[in-house]
Amino acid sequence: MKKILTFLFVVSLFGCSGEDIDPAPTMKPVVVAVLPDQSKEALLARHMPLLEYLRATTSLDFELEIPLDYADLLEQFDTGDIGLAWFGGLTFTRAEQRSQAVPLAFRDIDSQFTSCYLSKSDEFRTRIRDFAGSEFSFGPYLSTSGHLMPRYFLERDGIIPEQFFSSTRHSAAHDQTARWVRDGTVNLGVANCIIVQSMFDNGLLSDDDIRVIETTPPYSDYVWAVSSSMDKHTRMLLLDALLALDASLPQHRVILQLQGANAYLPAASEDFVLVRRAAQQLGLDDVEN
Repeated sequence: MKKILTFLFVVSLFGCSGEDIDPAPTMKPVVVAVLPDQSKEALLARHMPLLEYLRATTSLDFELEIPLDYADLLEQFDTGDIGLAWFGGLTFTRAEQRSQAVPLAFRDIDSQFTSCYLSKSDEFRTRIRDFAGSEFSFGPYLSTSGHLMPRYFLERDGIIPEQFFSSTRHSAAHDQTARWVRDGTVNLGVANCIIVQSMFDNGLLSDDDIRVIETTPPYSDYVWAVSSSMDKHTRMLLLDALLALDASLPQHRVILQLQGANAYLPAASEDFVLVRRAAQQLGLDDVEN
């Protein structure tokens, strides 16, 4: 299977005496895959410092995979190629059903996540309902924040996108949705609010380009999950390291800021009840697709 990028962290686990090492069941690298919800460059900038921290904290090796798309992430996880994955809510619930993915931890922001509706800054319309007959874009089809939950809330409010807008399309990633709005490809788009804010922070967007006109109600999204075959020792090393990130420490604060978080919290399957309900209602819970 093709991969966009593989990056290998190498660390020796044999440099200390036997008394210094808590024996681990396996010495193989932990293969990590992240949801391709931004450009490759943005994903590397966001996740590499975290993986460096995990390497230093756990003394494990990590191999980073950036899948081709959301479906590729699920397929690689299904085959057992991935040990640790950064899923969105929808992809996690699918991986949980298909291959018994185990939720490990999520950011403090992930229990109250929102999606942002974007328009050009000089657009005179100020509400979603003002955009009837306009060109609209979701994010990737399997995106929780770019498609599933925005569609769920729109339809709950009586707006069927394919009937309400003149055209409804899907971008490949949240930053692409924002660029489409900025460049006038679409009149209205919906994207992950954290990624949109990071684009403003990094100068990729400005207030002169686009603005947020509405946000969705909150829902749970994004989670680090592990393969059910991962041994308990490794699983606990990873969980403890994530939970130990402390925003009061300067070196940890940088990592957390890149992750868009203040801390990591333990995650459970029950955190994604609303996501499952939305997927079932909209027919997006088909684990075979």
